[in-house]
Amino acid sequence: MTLPAPENLGLPVGHVNIGDCAFAPRPMVLTTVLGSCVSATFFHPGRKAGGMFHAMLPDKSLRRTSSTASDCTYADLAVAALVERFRAAGMPPAELEVKLFGGANTLQQSYGGDLREMLDVGRKNVEVALATLAGFGLRPKKQDVLGALGRKLYFCTGTGEVWLSYLDQELTRKAMAARGVAATLLPKVPQP
Repeated sequence: MTLPAPENLGLPVGHVNIGDCAFAPRPMVLTTVLGSCVSATFFHPGRKAGGMFHAMLPDKSLRRTSSTASDCTYADLAVAALVERFRAAGMPPAELEVKLFGGANTLQQSYGGDLREMLDVGRKNVEVALATLAGFGLRPKKQDVLGALGRKLYFCTGTGEVWLSYLDQELTRKAMAARGVAATLLPKVPQP
């Protein structure tokens, strides 16, 4: 069975930007583009409600005191914020289906050794998201994380379905730049 293209479902479409958390009590399609950022989808099968976050950094310890960044900029706070939003709507964590995406190391071909490890924020985002989910008794039903390529996601909040496509380095750079993220965060990879 072939699924219809997400944009052809006849549902409202909302983009989840960096640092955003979205909660949808009615069916809609949420979409985002990820590089090293991490995103989780949350789905409540009984209520047909869904949510998604797009976190750029692993945890709140990286927050500066003068920062105006939202809680959903940080993977640990984003998980907690969405779990609390579902809980407040009468949907306990044990009833949620979670899927985890992102955490690409878009720098892996540009740098080597210790510098690459230090810059591998994608891996750290995934580790923190998994640990925080586990703290709420949640384990991803599916996950597509790490690697070198960015991802584009479409999430149908009424069914829990996720459509995923991979982006090459140049497409990832363009998509991130279109969303206002400095292209310098994704260095050009020499073409053979």
